[in-house]
Parts: sequence; C-alpha cells; structure tokens
Amino acid sequence: MSESNIQLTQAEQLDRFHQLENSIRHCSCEIQQVAAQEANLNEYIDLGLDMATKAGLANRTQLQESWLKRVYKTLFETTLDLVEPEHWRNLCCEYLYQPLFALKHLYRNHPQGKHRIQTLYRELSVTTRYLY
Repeated sequence: MSESNIQLTQAEQLDRFHQLENSIRHCSCEIQQVAAQEANLNEYIDLGLDMATKAGLANRTQLQESWLKRVYKTLFETTLDLVEPEHWRNLCCEYLYQPLFALKHLYRNHPQGKHRIQTLYRELSVTTRYLY
C-alpha cells in the first residue's frame, strides 16, 4: 500500500477509492499518459485489497468478499468496455490476477469456494479468448 494511503482516514480512503474507481471505468488517457493512470490503477487495487483485509481481520467475511469482487468486477467490466482505449482495457485485464488470486485465497475454505473461483476463471478465459 502506498505511503499516502496509510495516513488517510477510513472515510478519506473510501472517497479516494470511489474517485479512482471512476477514473478506471472512464479512462480518458492517451497512451502517453498510461504510466500515471497505471499508478492510479495500482492505488485502487491496493485500497480495495486493504479494505478487504481489514474486513477479514474483523471477521466480516462477506464484506471482505464484497470488496474483492468489487475490485475484480471493476477491472473485468473495464476490459469489456469497447468505448475505453484498447491499451487501457489490456492493462486492466493484466491486473485482474490480483483480486482474482485474493478471491481464490478467500474461497479456499468456503464450501462453494471451488465452484465460485472456477466460474470466475471460466468467465475470464472465455472473455479474453473473444476480446483479444
């Protein structure tokens, strides 16, 4: 997690998370600006994983899953959005592994976890096969 996020209050983190999520879903960057947008992407994922971790430590498994699925869904839907620049959709697709692996870790002890993670992997596999 970046140094600047460590000092943010929970409300500030949530606000920043929403700002970053909006910038990911609606990237207006040119290919020359990808480095700056990629930093935002990393910060967004870090914030989402951090909030999921905090929920897990508080024994709030459903909230933990919700945070992870939200990050995954945001990146996944961005990869599908043909309005977004191709370089941006490709980058979001490359970063999908982070929330996917966190979900896989979460589901390892869940009764339906194997089915849930297989569904996500299948969805990702089929989608990337047709888009790329």
